[in-house]
Amino acid sequence: MTDSPVSRPRANAPVSLLTGASGGIVGALAVLLARAGHRLVLTGLDQPGLDAVAADVAAAGGEAVTLAGDLRARDLAQSLVDLAGESYGRLDHLVTGAGASRPMPLAEMEDDEWDRLVDINLSAVFRISKVAARRMIGQGEGGSIVHISSIAHSNGGANLAYGSAKGGVATLTYGMAQQLGPHGIRVNAVAPGIIDTPMVRNGFARQFNALVEGAAQRTPLGRLGRPEDVANVIAFLLSDGAAFVTGALIPVTGGIEILSPISTIAKGA
Repeated sequence: MTDSPVSRPRANAPVSLLTGASGGIVGALAVLLARAGHRLVLTGLDQPGLDAVAADVAAAGGEAVTLAGDLRARDLAQSLVDLAGESYGRLDHLVTGAGASRPMPLAEMEDDEWDRLVDINLSAVFRISKVAARRMIGQGEGGSIVHISSIAHSNGGANLAYGSAKGGVATLTYGMAQQLGPHGIRVNAVAPGIIDTPMVRNGFARQFNALVEGAAQRTPLGRLGRPEDVANVIAFLLSDGAAFVTGALIPVTGGIEILSPISTIAKGA
């Protein structure tokens, strides 16, 4: 860990648990939060990826502990919250970024794939949120939770299991905000559009150049999103600047959902 008088985390600095932290959006978020003085608990499937993000956190003057695992495992959520308590004595924030998808037509999807994608994209979010909320309620000092949903919650996306699960995350956000607000815990979500992440590049490997070209036509901002675009919004939602924001679902899409279809067609003509 890089240690300097300027960037050394304070003993009372916030503690943030980030899932899906092996790279992509949450990997970028980890570095942003480290620079802001957060102490981090990072989890993801890929230990080498977690190690790389933890090294970036250290280079930014922060500190992080890691625990690799699959959040479909029912005991991992409690292990992660316990790790936060053992390492830092508390838990202040949760960001649920773990997720998976791949393009798959409904008629070709097996039941097992539906179950797997709904579990990791929705049920695991419920489980980690429940355990984290119990810890925050017990501390009695409030907290903040941010879920990563997706613009697919409103259009189904390229995989209906993923899109349906992300719609469930939006509903979970609204309900959690209502139930946890009296405890001073804010709950919000972001709904990214097409972001240049490993999941998108791997899922659309053959069509990635077409995605880049399409984004130039189909979004007012004329480009794909970057992980940092989403990470900056999440960091705001965790901050005191969002102290009166809860139950919000914020699209981070470059405006893809507001562009008139006729405008899109005309641009492509």
